[in-house]
Parts: sequence; structure tokens; C-alpha cells
Amino acid sequence: MSTRADLAWWQKLLVALKLWRPEHRTDHHAKKELERPEMPPVTGAYGNRVVTATRRRLVPQRGDNRPITSTMD
Repeated sequence: MSTRADLAWWQKLLVALKLWRPEHRTDHHAKKELERPEMPPVTGAYGNRVVTATRRRLVPQRGDNRPITSTMD
């Protein structure tokens, strides 16, 4: 058994007798409980709607109204 400096003598005794186990708590547990930072505003193409009406798609999609034409012409 490793001796933990943060425990009192009677707590170490309980651990040695296997009557009590201290809570396993690391920095990860403390960071999980912190308040989350604000989300940054959406800028650029990420999260914005992509306008495909002005640009031809290389692969036709189900909702397209254009007839399929060959690009090899």
C-alpha cells in the first residue's frame, strides 16, 4: 500500500484495514466540473449555409432540377 501524505493517520488505518477507500479524484475530475467557456461566433464557411445555386455540382443531388449534362463535352 502506498502512503498518501494527504490522509490523516486514522484514514490511513482505515485504508490499511480495507474498511474505507478515499475518493479517487484527479485534475481531470476538477476540470470537468468547471464552467464551459463561451462558444466563439461563427465566422467564415464553417456553420454557414453553402449556396449551391450559383455553382454547378460535380455530382448531381436528389433535389436538383437541372438536367444531367456531361462535363466531358
